[in-house]
Formats: sequence, structure tokens, C-alpha cells
Amino acid sequence: MSPLGDPNELLEILRNNQLTSVFQPIVDLQRTTLFGYEALTRGPANSTLHSPLALFDTASRHGLMGELEYACREVACKNFVHADIEGKLFINISPMSLTETGYKSGMTNSIIDRLGLPAERIVIELSEQYPLDDYQMLRKATDHFRDEGFQIAIDDLGAGYAGLRAWSELQPDYVKIDRHFIEHINRDPIKREFVRSIQEIASELGCRVVAEGIETREELNTVQEMGLQYGQGYFIGRPEISPETVSRVLDRVQAAESPLRKLHRISHTVEEMTLTSPSIKPSLTLDETNEVFHKNRNISCLPVVEEGMPIGIVERQNILELFSQRYTRELHGRKPISEFMNETYHQVSHNTTLEEVSRLLTENNTEQLTQNFVITRHDQYYGIGKTSTLLKRITDLQIRNARYANPLTLLPGNVPLHEKLDELLRMNASFHIAYVDLDSFKPFNDHYGYSAGDEVIIALSKVLHEKTDKDSDFVSHVGGDDFVIIFERDDWRDKCEAIIDRFSSIAPEFYCEGALKDGGIWGVSRSGEKQFYDLISISIGIANPDSSACSSFHDVSALAVEAKREAKRRNGNAVFVSRRRQPQSIKA
Repeated sequence: MSPLGDPNELLEILRNNQLTSVFQPIVDLQRTTLFGYEALTRGPANSTLHSPLALFDTASRHGLMGELEYACREVACKNFVHADIEGKLFINISPMSLTETGYKSGMTNSIIDRLGLPAERIVIELSEQYPLDDYQMLRKATDHFRDEGFQIAIDDLGAGYAGLRAWSELQPDYVKIDRHFIEHINRDPIKREFVRSIQEIASELGCRVVAEGIETREELNTVQEMGLQYGQGYFIGRPEISPETVSRVLDRVQAAESPLRKLHRISHTVEEMTLTSPSIKPSLTLDETNEVFHKNRNISCLPVVEEGMPIGIVERQNILELFSQRYTRELHGRKPISEFMNETYHQVSHNTTLEEVSRLLTENNTEQLTQNFVITRHDQYYGIGKTSTLLKRITDLQIRNARYANPLTLLPGNVPLHEKLDELLRMNASFHIAYVDLDSFKPFNDHYGYSAGDEVIIALSKVLHEKTDKDSDFVSHVGGDDFVIIFERDDWRDKCEAIIDRFSSIAPEFYCEGALKDGGIWGVSRSGEKQFYDLISISIGIANPDSSACSSFHDVSALAVEAKREAKRRNGNAVFVSRRRQPQSIKA
């Protein structure tokens, strides 16, 4: 039932400017930085219209929505400016108010002009909880906002009437996923698939996604794992008149980093994005350098190289600024470019991973992000890298990894595993592959239910993380209760034994007291007969493929499956190390 409200009380609140704004933080989950705040409105504390539900319901039923929303925008912008709050300001506007016949454009501009608040800092949120019928009128209104410098967001995506049509018609800058799909997302694979689909569509449309309603550490962990860019919710920060300090908000986001978050490294290197760019000698004059830029209008910088080694960088923009000053050519034209080059540029090796380069470029967030960096090979100049290309490549890889990740554990699935194996074979690398499988898992699943089975699988994935090295080991979840680990170091045996020891210590926690007393549970075998099954244990089959003899991941997989099969023939927790290093067809 809708709350009842007195329109006269609402009019009195509006006349006396008794509305209050509270601000809830929105953070960049991937960079761990503050992005902005959403302004939310409250009525007087001692009023029946204190809650936003009662306030807006009363306004809607009595034709006062336009007046109320204007007052909300005014108090939000005013308090935002007076409190000197950082980032963007998200303010809510209902589509019905924009399509009302009495709606006047320019009202928001008049507010921000008085306050000196740039339109570029404002995001207009359109709630999807109301019918969106007149798309032509709505597009006209949103186009007007964009022309004035505002950005557009669709709020509560998935909760309202129009669904994806509003997204398609209005082409917003942001979509905010309704809290329903974020609640318990860590335990609900269907919600994860829905959110992943939204994420993929947003990537194709150049739209950014905000996850609303993050209320637990586990929910935050999951949306971070899935690569969602922005988030808000009570766990990150509650709506407050005076927002918490930025450091306190970000501390919660940093502290919530998932133990599985760093398991799958971005193994691609900057070599694949290297741009061939001409270099110049330090003795080249300023005039001559300017001429090089004129002849190569598509390059934004020139590395300064001496005897094959980079010693500085010259940005096109800096040269243009120099020559825009009077007498530059006369005073400095014949001076060597070494006097004007930037010696504090970023330089990375061609085999540095995209992830490492991103960390290097963004580790000092007080400085403006550099647009170009130099790439070397064996300390010699190799080419130029662009930060914009790097960030796009990382985003594409994150989305791709999320697409091929197991929805339960968020670990890489078969496709990334196969790519990793083929990469190691191409490099003729030495490695061990471990196939990890649970014994007596199916009867456990049948006895206790799929939810309990999922808890066991998640627990195992965490054990695999705890006992492996995120920098040298590759952990994947290839389906069901099957996991595969690639070890590139010689400590693989110790790690496998540690995995078994740790999991065997927690396995009893998943059984009831009676099963623990009996040492297992009764179930039905594949042949339909009643059978007693021991407590869940682990079998690990290990192979050391000969990279020169294996033609693809298929050969390596066959060795791993055979080793796992031998391990499962032993009772209880077991590690089996195969002596076979190449496929049987080759060995024969």
C-alpha cells in the first residue's frame, strides 16, 4: 500500500526550503578511487514526509512532482558545492517530469550557474521504475542535457517497465543495475550471468556500469571479480549529510579484495600493442624536431634515442605550445632538442605484462596520467605505447576473462586454460600440470543438495588459492568439481601436498554429526545399488609434459586426465605423478 501524504504539508516543506540532501559515495572498483556521489532527498525529520517514498508518492499523486524535483536538484547542488565534495554528482530526475507539458528546460542550468558548478560534473539519473512511454519527448530532453554538458544515467536497470528498450533508445553514459541483481550475487550464478550480459552489452555500446545495493563484503568481492567498473551501497558507504572522508570509504573497498581476485594474471604483454614510431637524436634542433612532427601528423610523441638507447621523450603538444610563444624560433630554434625533452618519462620492456604497465602508470594518482610511454627490447628502443590503447586492451581482456570464467568460482575456465597451455608449448617451457578432482562428491551432492555441493567447490577453490602462488601458478576451474593447476616452478609437489592437507582438515565441516560418526554416508551407485561412501577426499594427478613432443593443449590434457585417473584408483587423498611425458600415439 502506498503511504498517504498531505499535499499541503508538502507545499509547506517546499515553501520553507525544508528538504535535506544526503550523499552516498560511488567508487571506481577497479582503480579503488572515489568517482562521485548520488544525492538523495529527505523531508524534515519530524514530518510524515521524511522518507523519500512518502515524499515522492505524495508529489506524484497530487501533481507536484515538477516542483518537488526542482527543489531536490537545488538543495542537492547547493549542499554539494558548499560541502566542497569531490567527484561527480548524480541527481535523480523522473522521466514523467521531463515529459510533462509544463516542463521548462534550462531549470537545472539556472541552478548550477548560480552555484558555479560545471555541468560536466553532473550526471542526470532517470529512474526506470516509472513507465517510459514517450521516447521521442524523452530523447529530446536527454539530448538537451547532453548539449549542455551533462551526462545521462539510467537508474534501476532491470527493475522497471521498459527494460533494455530505454537503454537502446536513450543511449545513456551509465547504467545502474538494480540492487535485486546484486543482492547475494556471490551465491547466485543466474544473477551473475545476468550482470555479465549487461556488462558485455555496455562494453559494446561504450557505456559504463554501476552496481547498486552492494551491502556485504562477499557481494563487493564478486562484482570486483567480474570487472564491474563502479559500485555503491551500504557496505561502501551510507548516505550521509556530511560524507565520510574519502580514505575511509576506499579503505573498505581495498580491504574487501577477494582472495581469488589475482589468481588469473593478464599474461599479455605490451609487445602486442607496440607502435612503430620514428626516433630522433638528442642533437636534432628544435626547428628540425618541429619539422618531423609536421611530416608525421599521426604521431603524438618522439622518443629521443642515443646509440639505440632512449634517453627522453618529446610530446607534440609541448612543441606546439613552445612555438605558440613569440620569438621561440628566433631564440631556441637552433638549440638541441635535448634541452627541451622530458627525461622523466615511463619506460618498460617489451615483455612486461599489461597489468604491470598499468600499475606503473597509475601508481601515483596525484599526477596526470601520461599519454605515451617508451617500450624497449634488450634495453634498446623498440617502439611507443599509448596509455589509451593499454587501458582499452586491459578492459577487453577483463571482459573476455569474465566471459570464460566459471560462474561459481570466477576462476578461468577451459578456454583460458587451453590458451595458457598452447602459450607454454610455443615457448617450449617446462611445467607440471595437476588435475584436481574430488572423490565421493556426487553422493555428497545427492545427499545434501546442490547448494551444499557449491559450498564445497568454493571452499576447494579458496584452498587452491591459499596454497598456490598467484605470480607463477595458473589455477582454473574446468567444470563441476574438476580443477587444473599449471605449475611453472619446482615446488609443485609441496604445494599439492599442502592442498590435500588443508582440504582434508576442513572437509568434515560439511557433514552432519551422524555422517562423521559413521565415517561417511550411504548413497546410490551409478548402477542403482545402495552403497556406502567415505568422506570427500582429493585425488591429484600430475604430469610433466614434454613441450617439444606435445603439439597442442589436447596432448597435455590427455596426459593430465590419465594421471588423474590413476590417482583416483587409490583410496582416500592421493597424489599420483605420471612418468609419461608425451601422448601414447607419439610414444608408440
